[in-house]
Amino acid sequence: MPKAKKLPSGSYRVQVFSHKDSKGKKHYESFTAPTKKEAELLASEWANSNDRKKHSQLTVSEAIAGYIAAKRGVLSPSTIRGYERMYRNNYEPILSKSIKKLTTEELQIFVSDLAGSMSSKSVSNIYGLLSSSLSFYMPNKVFRVTLPQRIRKKTTAPSNEDIQALFNAATPEMKKCIALAAFGSLRRGEIAALTFSDLQDGVLSVTKDIIEDKDNKWILKPIPKSQASIREVHLPDKVMELLGSGAPDERIVKYASPSSISKCFIVLRNKIGVSIRFHDLRHYFCSIGAVLQIPSNYLEDFGGWRRGSSVMKEVYQNSIIPISEAYSRKMRKYFDDVMSGEEG
Repeated sequence: MPKAKKLPSGSYRVQVFSHKDSKGKKHYESFTAPTKKEAELLASEWANSNDRKKHSQLTVSEAIAGYIAAKRGVLSPSTIRGYERMYRNNYEPILSKSIKKLTTEELQIFVSDLAGSMSSKSVSNIYGLLSSSLSFYMPNKVFRVTLPQRIRKKTTAPSNEDIQALFNAATPEMKKCIALAAFGSLRRGEIAALTFSDLQDGVLSVTKDIIEDKDNKWILKPIPKSQASIREVHLPDKVMELLGSGAPDERIVKYASPSSISKCFIVLRNKIGVSIRFHDLRHYFCSIGAVLQIPSNYLEDFGGWRRGSSVMKEVYQNSIIPISEAYSRKMRKYFDDVMSGEEG
């Protein structure tokens, strides 16, 4: 195995013979790393890979399809469905290209063309799948592509008046959905999956979800969106009264699917002239928590959001149970007042 050579930049590079082309010209793989040991390790791993020749001959189409197939067992059906939709619709200009021969210039042109007709978020998602697929088969290849800058939209959470107007005009079933989202921070799929066995003494156990599979059929997922979403929600007394009671396996909300909840909510919001999405009710929950000065780590627990990624937040900033219960009581009391029309 060739030894690494130090570059003027201070990094180390190893060049390993790859193959000769039809004209007899030699081609090499180049591996660069901050240290000599790392560069030589990368080169050794590549040289020892039995699949490197096969992988280098893949097309973009084969690489994306292979990546999706490899991840199918560990990613959610909705994520896989999104990947397959992008695969079908967004890579036509480069699908037949060899991943071995792809250049940064070609990928930059591809991304720039997308940016002319799509939002920055869509472009980022499309390139993200492509980049992950290329890295999956060519972990040492680096493409320096500039993505369009994301423009942050200025958004506002619904007001108490919005919530009260929606609630007062809603049907009994939609009232349950609004209350669970705005005062309990549940997502549509979590709401649709609830049964009365999940409800005990004012505590709602969120442990499952209803999602679309790859065939666009609604299925019950045994866990919610993420591990952080598995949680216990302490509901206000008035929400408990609203939900009522039933057999353990009976659905708390009778809507057949999350899309049914959204469709009925749109009819309601259009009827009273409130321009918000159903998901904005979770924004309301989080915003009211901030107004009430609930610390972010408690709000993350209440709403099923993942804790901050820093070591301090994840490892050391843990909830203290008595304090958590006090904050939870404070929020339940506030929401009870909102439902009674006592807060404007």
